[in-house]
Amino acid sequence: MKISDELIGKDVIDESGDKIGIVNDVDWDFEANRVISIHLEEAGISAKIGLGDKKIVPYEKIEAIGDTVLIKGRIFKNE
Repeated sequence: MKISDELIGKDVIDESGDKIGIVNDVDWDFEANRVISIHLEEAGISAKIGLGDKKIVPYEKIEAIGDTVLIKGRIFKNE
């Protein structure tokens, strides 16, 4: 799917400007023809050694999609 191909690999940034992950999958609702959520592989030192968490971000938390994906709020900090 074209949208999935365009999203996978994009950096994901939270509202404070921190890189929180990289898109590695997209959930798609084929009946409604829309993105349901994106799957992230967490960024940071733990991800570099293979210990990064995988998180699912609901579409409602996405602020904007461009060169990066901007997320409303802070996904990994006490949520």
